[in-house]
Amino acid sequence: MTTNNLIRASSGQALIEYLFIFAFMTFITINMVRGLGKTMFQSVGYLGFEMTEQFSTGVCKYECFYSHYKNQETR
Repeated sequence: MTTNNLIRASSGQALIEYLFIFAFMTFITINMVRGLGKTMFQSVGYLGFEMTEQFSTGVCKYECFYSHYKNQETR
């Protein structure tokens, strides 16, 4: 094989390699975004649950964790 034929035979190899690298990076990025989305969804769900518990159970009369409720009694 001459040098010209060798260059022509491998002329598209770099493009294919770049496409494989791009596909791999896209796959990694999509999985990272999915994982972060799932984590954020769970965190917001836990926060919503805690807020619901705080606002639906009422205020303790004297020794509350959060002491700035307006209807809290003082001793």
